[in-house]
Order: sequence, then structure tokens, then C-alpha cells
Amino acid sequence: MRTAIVGIGNSLMQDEGVGVHVIRALADLSLPDGVELIDAGTSSDIAFDLDGCDRVIVVDAARGGEDPGTIYRFTEEAEFDVGEGRRACHDVGLLQTLREVARGAPDVLILGVEPKEIGWGLDLSSVVRESVPRVVEIVKRELRGYRCL
Repeated sequence: MRTAIVGIGNSLMQDEGVGVHVIRALADLSLPDGVELIDAGTSSDIAFDLDGCDRVIVVDAARGGEDPGTIYRFTEEAEFDVGEGRRACHDVGLLQTLREVARGAPDVLILGVEPKEIGWGLDLSSVVRESVPRVVEIVKRELRGYRCL
């Protein structure tokens, strides 16, 4: 059983890099065999790293109009809208890659975090930084439910 946890985002653009920050937090934990952490940055080449995965969990910034720090949950059955409403903070090429991954892996979950600040800077806003441990707990719960932990 192979599970990939993918952090997406530009860590030079404050809250836009939340997915990368979550991957760094998960790297400090003891994860079971078969769980792979991938810092994908903003590359659309991640599909090559995900070939053969049974489960994919993606973490990214997503605008949904709720309060900053709100955590969204998207599954492959849900529409991940790149137009109005909920959308990721990346270009369409990366989102198209995620759609292709969703078609190729049996089980895909996308966790989005509502950003507050997107501009030049290495640090997350305080409200989004506070959401990182909550996202880590959601990922751990997902792994337990999938019998990885």
C-alpha cells in the first residue's frame, strides 16, 4: 500500500506555501512504511511521483471565501473549481495535473487552507500558521482510517 502526501505551494509567498509547511511538520513525525512525503512546490511534474500510489493526500492553499485558516476538504467526487468560488492559488496547469491524479489514483483527498496573506515573505500569517497542526491532525486521522497508522 503506497500513500503520498503532497504539499503544494510557493514557500516564498507567505500563506500560499501552507502545503509545504504542512509537509515540513509531517517530516518531524514517525510515519509508517509506505507513506511518502512530497514537497511539490508549484511544479506540475508531481504526477510522475504519484504513479502507482493507492492513496494521495494533497495539501494546498485554497480560496473559498471563508475566514483565513479555514480548512476545506475536497474528494475526487467534489468539483475543484478553478473559476468562481473555491479555487487553489495556482495556475490551471497544476490544477489540471491534480485532476489527472484524481482520475489515476483510487483514493484522492485534497485539503485546502484559506489564506490570509499572499505576498513576498517566508512566514505564514499567524492564523494560517495556527491551522498547520490542525491539518497535520487531519492527515494523521486519514492515515489511521486508511490503516497506515
